[in-house]
Amino acid sequence: MLVSMKFSDYKIKESEKTLNELQAKIELIEENNDKLQSELPKKVMATVLPVAQAVQKLNQQVGL
Repeated sequence: MLVSMKFSDYKIKESEKTLNELQAKIELIEENNDKLQSELPKKVMATVLPVAQAVQKLNQQVGL
């Protein structure tokens, strides 16, 4: 019975260690996700704005 209690204690500690590692990974992923969500609209605007301006110039030259 003592051996089974020791084994159970070992497994519980091992599971807690794994859980803590996974929680740390989740926190890191959430931080990266927040950073990317704040940067994405800026990058999209930086990409789309020159194209929109070029289309607007083209429309003015064509007369639309």
